[in-house]
Amino acid sequence: MHVSMVLLLSVLSCTFAQDYGGSNPARTTSTSVASSTAAASTLVHTVAVGDGNLAYSPNSITATVGDTIEFHFFAPLHSVAQSDFASPCTPANGTAFFSGDISTSSGQNANVFTLAINDTNPIWFYCVIPTHCQAGMAGVINAP
Repeated sequence: MHVSMVLLLSVLSCTFAQDYGGSNPARTTSTSVASSTAAASTLVHTVAVGDGNLAYSPNSITATVGDTIEFHFFAPLHSVAQSDFASPCTPANGTAFFSGDISTSSGQNANVFTLAINDTNPIWFYCVIPTHCQAGMAGVINAP
């Protein structure tokens, strides 16, 4: 009985501290729990850019709204830019994304290009370094 009462008081004091704890930034609230639950349902997709060959790995990704795509660049020089299906080796338009040219002397570059997925429309991408796209360095997110 004594252990149960101590446990009950402990739970009540924690609940009181969480709900009425003032400006304590370390407290846990139902809002943050809901946020972390929602965030857990989103995914981070990792794409290796030029890891040993002229390719994205994977070159086809299925992503949902809220997911992010991380492009990790390998030596020597690569990029990622948005294109269109009809012109896979040409920039899509003035608002298309572009990582810039990422050069790496060896291994993986510390820079990561991150793309947030806001809808499930197809997104075509390619490497702008001369001859890379023509050699097959292109990919798609949410292929039709």
